Amino acid sequence: GPTIEVVEGDRVRIFVSNKLPEHTSVHWHGQRLPNGMDGVSGLTQKAIGPGKTFVYEFVARRPGTFMYHPHADEMTQMAMGMMGFWITHPKTKHPLIAEVDRDFVFLLNAYDIDPGSYTPKIMTMTDFNLWSWNSRIFPGIDSLNVRLNDKVRIRIGNLTMTNHPIHLHGHEFMVTGTDGGPTPKSTRWPEVTTDVAVGQMRQIE
Repeated sequence: GPTIEVVEGDRVRIFVSNKLPEHTSVHWHGQRLPNGMDGVSGLTQKAIGPGKTFVYEFVARRPGTFMYHPHADEMTQMAMGMMGFWITHPKTKHPLIAEVDRDFVFLLNAYDIDPGSYTPKIMTMTDFNLWSWNSRIFPGIDSLNVRLNDKVRIRIGNLTMTNHPIHLHGHEFMVTGTDGGPTPKSTRWPEVTTDVAVGQMRQIE
């Protein structure tokens, strides 16, 4: 799905129209919001039926990087790539969020697809054979083009079924954010590899 970008304090209204032949919902992974807007079918809301529309509305309460995905028949719908990134930018200058020259986001996903097939196997738990960044496969992934001495931020979300150690060859970086947003400066550390666990987000600079 598209990357949704909002500003801290924005009241957001999202109309989700279900054009699938089955029910669905949208869970706003990591957001602080009213229980009825959390998007977990059968728990916090009635699933959105085929041909129906549900309106999610909440305030983006804190800056950070988040994800969204269905919480209805997750094995099928997430295995088919229904997911996206959400970025809440700070309303004013934030003491923990540095100004950067380039800001990149990558959402990791994995598929198990037989040669010649158009659709992935939806019940696979570990034996994936196709890995994607923003639903794209090498060599179709865009390069990260920056200038010498640019300050760069990369936000990485992992909605696969396995942890991913992310390594930038020839570069050191600081881990500056997690699922909860930017981390205190006293907790940051220099690194060359950071492990992004299942369902987690890491921000590096």
